[in-house]
Amino acid sequence: MAYQALYRQWRPQTFAELVGQKHVAQTLQNALEQGRLAHAYLFCGPRGTGKTSAAKILAKAVNCEAGPAREPCNKCPACQEIQAGRMLDVLEIDAASNRGINEIRELREKARYAPVDVRRKVYIIDEVHMLTAEAFNALLKTLEEPPGQVLFILATTEPHKLPTTIISRCQRLDFHLLTLPEIVERLQEVTADVGRHCSKEALYALAEEAAGGLRDALSLLEQVLAYTPADVTEEDVRDVLGTVSREIYYQLTSAILENNLAQALNLLQEVSAAGKDFHHFTLQAITYYRDLMVALACQNDTALLGVAEEWAKRLYTQAKALGLSEIGRILSILHELLQEIRWASRPRLMWELAVFRIFGFDGKQVNEPPVAATVERLLPPQTAAAVQTKAPLILKESKKNEVHNNQYDLQQLWPRVLAQLKKQHMRTYAFLEAGEFASFDGQVLKISFASKWQCDMMEDEANKKPLQQVIRQLTGLNPRIECIVQAEKKQQTVKVKKQETVTDLIQQAAEIFRGQIIDDAEK
Repeated sequence: MAYQALYRQWRPQTFAELVGQKHVAQTLQNALEQGRLAHAYLFCGPRGTGKTSAAKILAKAVNCEAGPAREPCNKCPACQEIQAGRMLDVLEIDAASNRGINEIRELREKARYAPVDVRRKVYIIDEVHMLTAEAFNALLKTLEEPPGQVLFILATTEPHKLPTTIISRCQRLDFHLLTLPEIVERLQEVTADVGRHCSKEALYALAEEAAGGLRDALSLLEQVLAYTPADVTEEDVRDVLGTVSREIYYQLTSAILENNLAQALNLLQEVSAAGKDFHHFTLQAITYYRDLMVALACQNDTALLGVAEEWAKRLYTQAKALGLSEIGRILSILHELLQEIRWASRPRLMWELAVFRIFGFDGKQVNEPPVAATVERLLPPQTAAAVQTKAPLILKESKKNEVHNNQYDLQQLWPRVLAQLKKQHMRTYAFLEAGEFASFDGQVLKISFASKWQCDMMEDEANKKPLQQVIRQLTGLNPRIECIVQAEKKQQTVKVKKQETVTDLIQQAAEIFRGQIIDDAEK
């Protein structure tokens, strides 16, 4: 007998075996028991979640010699013929290759005749969204007033592509993605049945890669079982799938927390040397930082996290150290990277540039010295000692001859503060754009505005807090923010500067052309 793939061997034969779709099974079983079966069903959901399997189980339950019943017996000739695909009255049609109006016309003509061997004719149309507009129109009337002996089951992964006129004539059932524990439990049953052992970490790695589809999980398991004759480990799964361990992302996040750019770049070198696909690496990275976000937001609720229990605590510890704002910023950078890296000729370089951005550099600042070096030059000796324990960016004592009056000169760093705010907090950045740096004495940062309204808006704690966070990220300090109104003084200063500039230009012109300045008052 020819070998059958695992996903075919383990295709559900009854509603009880349908994994993760209890709501679908219960709805159909109650309809069978109560004699309230609809004339047409629309099965919607992602691939590998059991749509076609449920359609065949329903066809068997309707035509079972002991039925219609809540479960098919799978022993009578009708059940066995339907399961083997040999029943002429139960027809499975692939709409992707039979999508024209002629095929639907033929189906409509055949539907008029009574079934030969079973109780009801059943037409299972898979990927129904692939039908043409003309084919849908031909099918519409039959769906609206079908012969009493016909049952239509339409299956699709993209219900939004179906005309509303078709959807309104069907009873819709939505199939959900399976949860991680449901897939792992099923994989454990399969491996036990075939006499193989897989570690729990290996099963979780397979389930994560399947992304909610049981058929994909079984196909991947079969591939891994063929790869190694011994017990299956997580490393075997990673080798077959071409993925990397979550440990890589844990180390990358640790490098970010420690501000260790060299370590982060070395990790990318390891990934590249191992021949991993950087597009898939990016998808995994997004999943990891999504897990960090959920871990921090939901804390002990590991069911929402969707990871193995031993990783839940480690993720929460890292997420707490990063904070939701930083995790969100990293996710935003990775999402942009995902859009670009698929077609990039040098994906590793794209990742390195993304790492520079994560570490606080933008594209124009990659070749500049780190912020720590700039801060170091701007600190007086006594301030450097105080800040050394707070700011990981500050590496050594500051130089004495570059700071005056024992003041921490934030003014030179102000453009970087604004640039960082523009990425993280656009609202605060917009208000600061209307103001200007006034002074900083090491504890109090003063910002001047032209109007009282702007000053009052910036005084709001919702705007001051992001500014303090960014300054703390770049310098380790946590200054108090004060907003002042200096409209009149600012206008006078601008006027004086303007007058001085005009006078200087006139004087230079007179010297160049050897002319003489004549005051208008003398005329």
